[in-house]
Amino acid sequence: MPLEHLQMFVYLLHKSKYRRKRDPPPIRPMVGGRPASPHSSVWRLALLVLLALSCQLGPTVLVSSHGLAGVADPGKCSEVRCMNGGVCKNGTCLCPDGWQGSECQFCGGKVRLTEPSGSIHDGLGNYSIGVKCSWLIDAREHNSITDKVSTEPGRPSVIRLHLEEFATECGWDHLYVYDGDSVESPLLAVFSGLMYRKNFTIRRIPEVFAHSGSALLHFFSDDAYNMSGFNISYQVNACPTNDSSLNCSGNGDCWNGECSCNSGFTGAACNIPRCPNYCSAHLGRGVCDRKQQRCVCSAGYTGNDCSQAIAHGYWTAIDAGETEGFTPPGSASHGAAVFHDTLYVIAGESYGKAEALLYMYDFNGKVWETAHTESRPAPELRYGASTVIFGDKIFMYGGVIEGRGVCGELWAFDVSAKIWENITVKAEQCNDTYEMCGPLRSAGHTATIVSNYDQVGGKKVLTGGGSSQKMVVIFGHSPQFGYLNTVQEFNFGTREWRIVPTRGYPVKGGYGHSAAYDPLRERIYVYGGIVSESDSSQLLSNKLYSYEPHERLWTLLETAPTARFLHTANFLTPGLMMVFGGNTHNDTSHSFGAKCYSRDLMVYDVLCDSWHAQPMPDDLYADLARFGHSAVVFERSLYVYGGFDGQMVNDMLQFTPGDCQAFNRTDQCLNARPGVKCVWDIQKSRCLPAAAVQRERLFDRDQEGLEVCPKKSRLVMTQHELMDYELCSQLTTCQGCVSTAYGCMFCGIGNGKGICVKEKCPDVSYTYRADFYPTKALKDCPDNDEHVCAQLHGCHACTAVSVCHWDYEHSRCQYSRNKSGDALNDACPPACSGLTSCGNCTQEECIWCQNEQRCVDKNAYTASFPYGQCREWTTGSSKCRAASSGKSQCGFYRTCAQCRDDPACGWCDDGSLTGLGKCLPGGDSGAHEESECPAQRWHFTHCPSCQCNGHSTCPDAKTCKQPCSNLTFGPNCDKCKPGFWGNPVNGGICQKCECNGQAQYCHSETGKCFCSTKGLAGDHCEKCDATNHYHGDPSRGSCYYDLTIDYQFTFNLSKKEDRHFTQINFRNSPVKPDIDADFTITCSVAARMNITIRTAGGIEKPLFSAVNCSTFRYRFSKAEHQFGVEDNVTLTTFYVYVYDFQPPLWIQIAFSQYPKLNLQQFFITFSTCFLLLLVMAAILWKIKQHYDMFRRRQRLFVEMEQMASRPFSQVLVEIESREYNELSPAVENITAAPRKRKKDSPSPIALEPCEGNRAAVLSLLVRLPTGGLQHSPPGQSAGLAVASALVTLGNPRRSSIEHPKEPKTKRKQSQHPDSCI
Repeated sequence: MPLEHLQMFVYLLHKSKYRRKRDPPPIRPMVGGRPASPHSSVWRLALLVLLALSCQLGPTVLVSSHGLAGVADPGKCSEVRCMNGGVCKNGTCLCPDGWQGSECQFCGGKVRLTEPSGSIHDGLGNYSIGVKCSWLIDAREHNSITDKVSTEPGRPSVIRLHLEEFATECGWDHLYVYDGDSVESPLLAVFSGLMYRKNFTIRRIPEVFAHSGSALLHFFSDDAYNMSGFNISYQVNACPTNDSSLNCSGNGDCWNGECSCNSGFTGAACNIPRCPNYCSAHLGRGVCDRKQQRCVCSAGYTGNDCSQAIAHGYWTAIDAGETEGFTPPGSASHGAAVFHDTLYVIAGESYGKAEALLYMYDFNGKVWETAHTESRPAPELRYGASTVIFGDKIFMYGGVIEGRGVCGELWAFDVSAKIWENITVKAEQCNDTYEMCGPLRSAGHTATIVSNYDQVGGKKVLTGGGSSQKMVVIFGHSPQFGYLNTVQEFNFGTREWRIVPTRGYPVKGGYGHSAAYDPLRERIYVYGGIVSESDSSQLLSNKLYSYEPHERLWTLLETAPTARFLHTANFLTPGLMMVFGGNTHNDTSHSFGAKCYSRDLMVYDVLCDSWHAQPMPDDLYADLARFGHSAVVFERSLYVYGGFDGQMVNDMLQFTPGDCQAFNRTDQCLNARPGVKCVWDIQKSRCLPAAAVQRERLFDRDQEGLEVCPKKSRLVMTQHELMDYELCSQLTTCQGCVSTAYGCMFCGIGNGKGICVKEKCPDVSYTYRADFYPTKALKDCPDNDEHVCAQLHGCHACTAVSVCHWDYEHSRCQYSRNKSGDALNDACPPACSGLTSCGNCTQEECIWCQNEQRCVDKNAYTASFPYGQCREWTTGSSKCRAASSGKSQCGFYRTCAQCRDDPACGWCDDGSLTGLGKCLPGGDSGAHEESECPAQRWHFTHCPSCQCNGHSTCPDAKTCKQPCSNLTFGPNCDKCKPGFWGNPVNGGICQKCECNGQAQYCHSETGKCFCSTKGLAGDHCEKCDATNHYHGDPSRGSCYYDLTIDYQFTFNLSKKEDRHFTQINFRNSPVKPDIDADFTITCSVAARMNITIRTAGGIEKPLFSAVNCSTFRYRFSKAEHQFGVEDNVTLTTFYVYVYDFQPPLWIQIAFSQYPKLNLQQFFITFSTCFLLLLVMAAILWKIKQHYDMFRRRQRLFVEMEQMASRPFSQVLVEIESREYNELSPAVENITAAPRKRKKDSPSPIALEPCEGNRAAVLSLLVRLPTGGLQHSPPGQSAGLAVASALVTLGNPRRSSIEHPKEPKTKRKQSQHPDSCI
C-alpha cells in the first residue's frame, strides 16, 4: 500500500469528527499523556492496521495519532511528528510544497497536482487561522496526466471536483475554484460555511466541473475563527456522481465523461429514480407507468412521487436544462420584474459571466432570451440594486458596480422601446443641519410601489400631484452613512425624490432585508436583514416591521423564529406573506450552527400576527438552499429564480397555491395556509380565502360569523402573554413602547423617561420618586427625536440629523436638543469608502480588501462582499501591500516564496541563476503581459532551485556558494552581516550601521542602533534619555544617570531590550560641605568599574580603574575633597562607569552623607515622642468610651421604637380551668386519669426578631392573681395580661444547675425553637 494511501486513510478517520472552533480547545480525558479523541476505539483500530502495514515500509516509518510521519532521524527526531510527507532533520520538520507548520499539519503556499485523481484538504484537525493555500490541478496537453486519461485528442480534459466534506466560517473563510490556471480564469464557485458533513448537503450532486483542462483552487482564512475545514477529491474525465466511490451514483456506466443510466434512473449523475418512493402507491396517490417510466398521479396529487396534495399547494422545479435554447448564467442579488407574460432579470452578481444586462424568460413558451437594447449610454452591470415596474418601464435604483462601488443612480428601461434612460430626479438640497439628501448611494435596499396619497383628516389626498403611485425605498447600506434607517420616496409623475420623516417605532434598518406590500392591510412588511449593533459590529435581525406608507408609521410586529438576510418575501394572496431561503448564519460566536444557505419556507399570517414554518417537499429534484435569489408572482403562482449556494444558480422553482375550499373542518382550514390565507365562515360552514371576504368582516372585532385565527391552548396563550410582558419591559422609549403589536403601555414621569409595561402602570415610581402617567397612543408621546439618535451607529449618519451629535469618547450617537456651533462644526473622520490606500484605511480602523482595493466599514464586511468577492482582507497596516500598477499587488513581494503564496502572482527569474527576479501578475501559463517574462523563466507553483538573492551562485544549482558577497550571509545570502543593515533579498544592498560610535550593531532591517550604553537614545544613539533622568552629551562623551544623595538606587537590566547593553554610567555631586561622602555599589554579575572625579573648572581625573564591582564600599573624606555648592557651581562631581557585563543583571548603588549620631539629642527626642504617644493613647481611649456609650444609648432608643411600633395581632387563647390547675399533688397522685404536669415555663405567643436576628421582642400571656378565688376579681377582663421582654437569640445553653432527681430527657424546655438568653 503506498504511503499516500495510508495518510489519506488516517486523515479520513480524523475528519469524521466535526469540530466547531479550536480556541479554546475542549477539555478531554487523557490517554497516554495526550487528549483522548471521542473516537478512540476507531483510532486504536486504525493504528493497529497502520502498524501492521508499516512492517512493509521499513523500520524508519513512524506512526502517530495524527497521521503518518516522515522519515525520522534518531535522537531529536524521535519525538517529532512530521505529517503530509514532511522530513525531520535535527528536530525540525522540513515540509514539502503545500504544507507548513511545526509538524507540516497546515496547508500553505501553492502546489501543483499532476495525478489523474487525488484529494485536496486543509490539513489534519481544524485549519489554521490566517492562511493562504492554493492548488493547481493540471490536466492540459503538455502534462502526462492527459496521456493517462484522455478520451478525445485535442479536447481539453474535464476535472471533476467532489466535495466530500466542507465546513468553514460562513462569509469569512472561502475556497475559490477557477476554471483555469489563474485567478483571471472564470470563477466557478466560492464555497463557505457548513455545506457538506455526514448526511447534510447543500446540493444533490456536490461537484464542480472545470472544462479548461486545469483548475486553480485557493483557500483563505482570516485571523478570527477556524473550523474543521474541507476534504475534496478530484478525478480527470470522470462522470458526475453523488458518491465519489461510485460511477454514476452506482446506477449507470461512465462513457467519455457522460453517464449511461440503468433502467429506472435518470439525471446527469443517474441519481434520480424515475418512479421515486413507488409513486406513493402505498398511500393510493399514484402508480408507476413502466412504459413511460414515470409516475402517474391520482386526482388531487402531483409531484415527482405524487406526494404533494394539490389542495395544499405544490412545488415544481424548472431546471435550466429543461428550457429550450439559450440559458443565462446564474446570478444573485439581481432584479426581477414581470411585464405581461415575461420575466425580466436585471443585472446581478454572476462572477463576470453575464454578457448582457437584461435577460427575459417567457413563462408560456419556457424560453430564455437576451434583451438587446437600442440606447447609449446604458447602465453598467451591478448587483444589490432595487427593481420595480411601473407602467411599461422598469426602474432600477442604486447597487454596487465593479470598480466603482456603491452608486445612487436611477435608471428606467422602456420595455416597448427597449431604451434605457438615466433619470435626473428633483431632490432637496443638502444643508448644514441635515446633510443626508437623496437619492442616497445605497445597496441592499428594497423598493415597493404604493398608491400616492397621504392620510389627511381621515381622507385620502393625492401627494404632490403627478402620478397616482410612488416608489418607496426602504433602508439599505450607504458607503457614507452606513446602515440606513431612512425611507425615500420617488414620485413617478413629478420625478421628485425625498427622504421622508417617519413616526412610530424607532426602527433599525439595514442590508438585505425583504419588503412586501399587502393590499389587505395596505402596509409594507419589512423583515430581517443585517443591521448594525455598534460602529464596529453587525447583527442579523429577526424583527418584522409594518410600514404604513400614507401615515409613514412604523410598527413592530411578532418576531420571526429565525434571523436571515438576502431572502425573499411575497404576498401571493392578500393576508399571507411567504418567506423563502436566505442566509441565516449570524456572527460565528452566536450562530449556534445556523446555515449559510437556507431552504426554509416560512409564512406570516397578517391577520393573526403569527409565524409558521411550512414543509418543503423531499421529492423536488432541485437544490433548494440558496440566498440572493429573486421571487415574483405571475398568474397566482410564485416563481423563485437564481441565487447563490456556493455557485451561481440559474434554475427556477414554481409554487402553485392550494384551495381553501378543499378543507371542510375549522382546524384544517385555519391551520393549512396553502399559500393562501384561509378563514372559516361559521354561517356557511365553509373555508374561504381571506380575499373573498369583505374587509369589514375580517377586521370586525367581534367576528361572530367568522373565524380568522386558530384557537390557542391555555398554555400557548400563557406563554405568549409572558413573552409580551418580557418584550414590553425591554422597550425604553415612549414611541417604541406604544408602536408594537404587544399591547404595551408607557408609564412616563416626564422628559421622555419612564417604563414600558404590558397592562397597567404601577402606583408610584420608587426609582424616579414620581407618579406615573399612562400613555397608550403615539400622539401622546413627547415630540422629540431622542430615540432616533440611539439607532445611529456611525458618525456621519449621526451628525446628519440636526438633533444628534457623535460622542467620540464612547463611540455612540447622543441626543442634543440644541446642538452648539462647535458640535455642528465637528468634522467626522473620513468615511471608510473614501479611503483609497491600505495604510489610510487600516489607520482609520476600517477593513481593506486587498484584491478589490476597497475600504469598507468594520461592521459592513458581509454587506460589502456577500458572495466572497473579497479574496483577502486585513485590518492591520503591517499586512498592507501597495499596488505597483493598477490593482496588481504582485510587485510588492520581494522574494519568490512570498510571490508564490499569492494565487494571482508568479515569479519571473532574470536568468542569472542567482535567484534574482521579480513578481508579476499571471497564472501557470505565464505572465499576463507576455512581453514582461519569457515562458522559460516563468515560475508559478515553484521557485528556482538556486535562491541566492543575487549575492552568490550555485555550483550544484541548489546550494549557494559560501561566503556570500556584498556584506551578506546565510544559506540563501538573505541577511546582512553584523554591523550592517538593509534588505539584501532579491539584490538588495547592506550598509554600515551609523551609531555615533556608541554601538556595534543595529537592526538588520531598519538600521536602528542597539546602543551599548544604558541611557543613550535615538536611532543613531545621538541623544540621552532625559525622560528617565539620563543627561550628558553623547557626541563629546556619554550619558549619565544623576544619583540623588542619601538614596539607594537599583537598576534591573533584565528586559529583552536590555540585552545589548554592556555599560552604564552614573554621577553624583555631594552637596553637604561638612560631611563625608559614603559610596556603595553591588553588581549581581561580574563587571568592572571605573571611578573618576572632576572639580569645578578642572578636568576629569581617575580615582579607581578596572575595579570589580561585585561589592565595593568607599568613604570620600571631606578633608580630602571639597564638597558643596558655591555660586551655583558644584565643587566636586564623582563619575562611576560600570562596564564589561552581560545582561541580565541588577546594580545597587548609593552616595550618602549622613551626620554622626548625637546620643543626648537622640534620648531626649525618643523620650518626648514616647510620652506624646502615651498621652494620645489615653485621649483615644476616652473618646472610644464615650462613643461606645453613645452607641448603646442609640441602640436602646431604636429598640424602644421598634417595641412601640410592633404590629398588632390577635390570638385565640384557651384558658385552663382553675380547678384543674390547683389540684394538690396528693390528689394528683391518687387520680387514675393520666394527666400531664403543668409546664415549668410559659410559651410565648409572639416572637418578633429585631434587625440582624440577634435579639427579639418576646410576648406572652400571664394570669393576674385572683386572691384565691376561682375567677378574677370584678373589673378585670379574664384576668390576663400581655407581658413583653427584650431577649437575645442564640443556641441553647446547658443549665448551670443540674437536676439529679430528674432524667435529662424529661427536662422541660421552651416550645420555641430558639432559646431566649
